[in-house]
Amino acid sequence: MRPLAVSELMTAGVVTVPDDATLSNVDWEMALADVRHVPVVDGKGRLCGIVSDRDLLRSMNRAHRGQVPVSQVMTVQVLTVRPETPARDALEQLLARKVSALVVVDDAQLPVGIVTATDFLDLAFRALSGLPVDAPHAEA
Repeated sequence: MRPLAVSELMTAGVVTVPDDATLSNVDWEMALADVRHVPVVDGKGRLCGIVSDRDLLRSMNRAHRGQVPVSQVMTVQVLTVRPETPARDALEQLLARKVSALVVVDDAQLPVGIVTATDFLDLAFRALSGLPVDAPHAEA
């Protein structure tokens, strides 16, 4: 099997939210896009955090959730990779850091995609099924 780059696995056109979005806004965006991780960007579109569905669940009991900014619950030490990063290296980061998503950024720290544990599970499914690794994502 030839080495794969993150760009071959990632979801491009990633949904992002501004750093002043409320938790209610983030929850809505995640539901609409059917995603579990959303990069948070500053006013210039640069990555400044990430929020997961788990972050939102932990904040569920907060009063006035609609007024709580995402900046209060997001992770600011975001693990990132570049599109040309070998997929094996990205998977190694996911496993070593026990996280389930890496934001894919360009030189200006603008998010260009996201690669998740689910992307690697899909790759494993395709490989175990004898499908080419560049086949379309598996449908459950």
